Amino acid sequence: MSRIWNWQPADMRPDPTRVRGKIRLWRQEWAAAGGEVDRAAALTLPYLLRCLEQCDESTNIGKRDAFMLTLAYCNLHRRAELTDLLVKQVRILPMGLLVTTATSKTDRQAKGTTEFIADRDDIRLVDRAKAWFAVLKELDADAPAQPVFRALTVTGRLANRKLATRRGERMKGGAVNERVQLLAGRAGIPYVGGKKVRAHSLRAGPNTDMIAAGVPLREQNRRGRWAEGSTTADTVYDRTLIKPEDDPLSKVPLGGHTEPA
Repeated sequence: MSRIWNWQPADMRPDPTRVRGKIRLWRQEWAAAGGEVDRAAALTLPYLLRCLEQCDESTNIGKRDAFMLTLAYCNLHRRAELTDLLVKQVRILPMGLLVTTATSKTDRQAKGTTEFIADRDDIRLVDRAKAWFAVLKELDADAPAQPVFRALTVTGRLANRKLATRRGERMKGGAVNERVQLLAGRAGIPYVGGKKVRAHSLRAGPNTDMIAAGVPLREQNRRGRWAEGSTTADTVYDRTLIKPEDDPLSKVPLGGHTEPA
């Protein structure tokens, strides 16, 4: 609806109230009939580390995948944001990375955002960035305007992209999803909490970790590039697993409270 509405000239856009009403009615009917939104699982830090263990970082493919996983987790990248990154938009610093996301889903003015991502001993983002950028240099694919993530052959060379008229040299978002699912499967976690692990799990996972750590919503929105004032990070992207002891009724003693005589 919003895409069609935005296509219209500013002075000819119709009132969307009636359409929104129909969408609300359809959503209620769909939910009552058993409809359920298919959400991706959350690759929180422990699960991310298990996936990283499946990357053979002695190979070019393993170096790419390890950096791709850690960067997507640390900067809550959507697939398009990740695959559209250019070499010049990632600066490797001693204590972390400076990453510029040129456009994102909620950045309609294409202002872009630049975020400093501090390194961590458990993720080793800087080491993995250096390893992958060294591969790009070896492959003669490190020019500033070239994409950071590239499709590779099984031997670790650049894949032939002459027929890729739409994405050009950039990896496809579907390819990122396939790599994430492959590594999650090898790690024995194709599903987490009953939800399937997908590329979007690298967005839900760090946000869930931030919620558990008490990070304010404003900071979640900034890192995840959600619109200012949005509550999506605290609602849609909270994949905190419910434990049995979290059930409020579990606090009631077995057999109930004894009535006073």
